Amino acid sequence: MKSILKFIIFIAFSCIVLAGCSVKDESFVIPVNYTGKANMKVYTDNTDNSYSVKIMCKDGDYSFVINEGSSCWSIDYTDSVCVLNNDKFTDSSVRIDNFNMVNPLIYEFDLNKFNSSVDPIPEELIYWDGIYKHVMKFNKENLLPDKIFIYKNDDLVKAIQYDEINIIDVQ
Repeated sequence: MKSILKFIIFIAFSCIVLAGCSVKDESFVIPVNYTGKANMKVYTDNTDNSYSVKIMCKDGDYSFVINEGSSCWSIDYTDSVCVLNNDKFTDSSVRIDNFNMVNPLIYEFDLNKFNSSVDPIPEELIYWDGIYKHVMKFNKENLLPDKIFIYKNDDLVKAIQYDEINIIDVQ
């Protein structure tokens, strides 16, 4: 009877050890090239503004479609050249060389700033640029970025909630 009990304990212990060794340590993913859909909220002292944003980032080039409800803007940014389109003026397109106003928008959606040598990546990453604190949280189901909160002086100034994010395979 004691030998059967020892055998059962040995089998149970072996199963636990083998199961523990076979558990895959899944780490969160920071995409470099991606497409996505997000909702962005911008907080000021008196108002909260919401925008729907479609993003495409490929090799450092960005395309955005920003819908703020009453109008929709398309922004294509490649090699410091920005092309703006508005759905209210479909026949017009504006090309702006060295358009620096789009840089803050790109910076907010550029996930490279969160690249970290921490392995596995934690459920939350913080990037401090000296003025703003960027806090990125990951989705526990798909292990991709889920939310980015941007703070200035401990006040929330922007929140980005990804509804969809897809990694682009660049060959």
